[in-house]
Amino acid sequence: MLHPLVLGAVAVLILNDHLLKARWPSWWTGKLSDVAGLAMFPLLLQALWEHVSARGERSFRPSRTVLVGCVVLTALCFSAIKVWPLAGAGWQWGLGVLQWPFHLLQALLSGRPIPPVLPVAHTLDVTDLLTLPALLVSLMLGWRRCGPETRRVSELLTGTSRSGSTPPCTFL
Repeated sequence: MLHPLVLGAVAVLILNDHLLKARWPSWWTGKLSDVAGLAMFPLLLQALWEHVSARGERSFRPSRTVLVGCVVLTALCFSAIKVWPLAGAGWQWGLGVLQWPFHLLQALLSGRPIPPVLPVAHTLDVTDLLTLPALLVSLMLGWRRCGPETRRVSELLTGTSRSGSTPPCTFL
């Protein structure tokens, strides 16, 4: 998550969603958010999964299986949100619920009444699927993070390696 491309994607996503879309709303600003989000979100999912699953383990290694699962899950959910009205509505309300504590804090600090939970703005747009190749950024960075994978299938099945050490990345 601390790779410059991931940090850049997060910065672009925040800048675009909170400044550029308001000042220059267009097809491009919409696609820019999609590209930035797709470039970083699978790695966020993988990091969360690994953080939870590695609790208490001393010999943790990143998993390519988890990485690929996160990329596929992101692609499927993103596609559904962009083309299926029910999934889009779920996204609108889900993100609205996640943003509500920040709106509440802002209201409390400024002396305003407690705000209701509101859905975020969302547009169904099949052309957003053109940004799916941005997932390759997450796949490439996550794959490289696992290091070189030179084990044979027999080594994977038996859990052994030629050098006697465990590899830097697992498939399970």
